[in-house]
This record gives sequence, structure tokens and C-alpha cells, in this order.
Amino acid sequence: MITFCKDSLCSAMPFKKNNIRRIHNKRFSWLLALNLLIFSCLSYGQDTSEIQVNDDSKPVIKDGFEWQFLLDLSLVYDPQIIAGIEQNELSQYFMPGLLVDISYKGFFLQTNQRRSNALLGGTELGYQVIVEENWQLDLIAKAYMQGYDSDSLIEYGGGDDELLEGLRERDATIGIAVRYSHYLQDALFTLDFAYGSSSDDVNGDHVGGIIIDSFYSHLLPYKNWDIYLGTGLTYFSQDIVNHYIGVGSDEVTDIRPAYTANGGFRGQVELYVQHPLSASWSFQAGMTHSIFSNDVKKSPLVDTNQVTQVMLGVLYVF
Repeated sequence: MITFCKDSLCSAMPFKKNNIRRIHNKRFSWLLALNLLIFSCLSYGQDTSEIQVNDDSKPVIKDGFEWQFLLDLSLVYDPQIIAGIEQNELSQYFMPGLLVDISYKGFFLQTNQRRSNALLGGTELGYQVIVEENWQLDLIAKAYMQGYDSDSLIEYGGGDDELLEGLRERDATIGIAVRYSHYLQDALFTLDFAYGSSSDDVNGDHVGGIIIDSFYSHLLPYKNWDIYLGTGLTYFSQDIVNHYIGVGSDEVTDIRPAYTANGGFRGQVELYVQHPLSASWSFQAGMTHSIFSNDVKKSPLVDTNQVTQVMLGVLYVF
């Protein structure tokens, strides 16, 4: 299945067979990420003694070794913009995952605690470059867009054989980003400036481009509930959008004409709630509505530019 920009590196890897979200990492992306992260270690000499505050409204220095593992057991309604993709069996709604949070000396592997990871699908690898009283600057490696292949869409997603058969495989887009985070009272705003890289196109040319991803999340505590209201806007450059929903000359059929996509935007509004059930278990639910640029519907592979995802489940903290 294809879904634009679920913020993931897929360390929270779903267990079910029919979840066909596969992250195909380009070797040079990981080499670039590693070089950037190692190089940034040179800047980790700032005095942070006054701002190590464990507060959701302030940055937290990830200096000591800390870890947390969570088991995510969720049912997810996950419609796709690709034509004909549906969840036809109950097992296709069950999306368990193992969420991992680890940090040491400014490096971190983290999940987004303000958003539903069952909908996002993974974690982020990063390094804290600058941490101040109410803002911070990080280097981030994550998957901004999921890959797909036509055989899996047809076999597991119920896709249209005639429309999808013969499409070349689309790899995930892995991005290296500079992230600015600004902390407010019970709120967080993040802005990523990323370069995304995927597999080669039909002409053998490398696919890569700019991604600008922003999100605002506001916490509304109510009794023993944490209620997060969020909204976001993401820009994808032309090469990246075309790689996923464009139709190359070697993919043209009688019902699948050639198509070149333009760059575009995705807007989101989101509701996510958590409620503790015990010391180890908590209830979670979320709903995310995504709207893509109108031009997306011009692709012969796409039948809608709006999707609403719904999640319901529990988390277990080890």
C-alpha cells in the first residue's frame, strides 16, 4: 500500500504478513546519515546543566543512557489513495508493532509520543545538535514516504489487477533532515527541512528532492486523559511525487496512460488520545484526516486525494 509521508523509519515494524509497507533503504542514504551524525558529535560540547528539565513543554537533553520498549496492539482502518486498495479481511486491520525509544550522548532512536505510531508506522533516528530553553535543533533520518510494488498491492491489498499489474517497484523515500522544534505551554511545533532519496526511475536517474514537513501538536489534559490536537502541512518536490504516482513510458497500457506528476502538498488534521489502564497498560485512539493537492487525482493510479485513518488499541510498556 502507498501512503504519503507517514513519519517513520519503521523500527516499529508491523508483524502481519499482509502489511506490505516495506522500507527499502538506499545504502548511500545511511552512509550520509551516519557521516552527518558522527560529524555533529563535534558540536556536543555545550553547557546543558541548566536545561535538563523533564517537562513536555521544554526540551530534554538526551545525555544519559535511557531506553523504553512498548508493544503496540492496534486495529487500524487505513484507506489508501491508490485506486482499488481496500481492507477486505479482519486480519488486515490488526497492526501490532514494537516501539523502541533509546537515547545516549545526544543520539536517539525515538517514537513520536504525541501522535499515533500505529498510523505513523515507525520511529526516527537522530542527534541533538543544539538544545536551548524552549527550542532545539536536531539532525533526523526517517522515511517520509512508503514504498510499494504492484504484486503486493494486488495480492494483499485487493488492488485492481488490470490497473496495477506491471508497475515498477517504488522504494521508500528516506530523508535526512534538519529539524527545528519549538516548545510552548502544552504544545510543540516542529519543522523539518529534508532531502529525500529513493530508488532510480525508469531512465536510471536517481530520484531525490526537497521535503518540508511541519506539524503543530497541542495537549489538552482532561482528568486522566491526554488529548492531542494536531495539524500539519507537508511539501513534496516534483521528482518525489512523480516517482510514486507518475506513470512512465514503459508502464503505459490501454487503461494506464503516461502521466507526469507535479510537486504538491499534504495537509493534515489529527486527534490522538491516551488513557492509562494500569502501571503498564494504556488505551489509545487516533484519527487523522489527510488532504493532498488536487493534482494528485489526475494520476491514473489515484482515485481520491483525501483519506481518513482511524486507530484503536492498547500500549504495553516493558
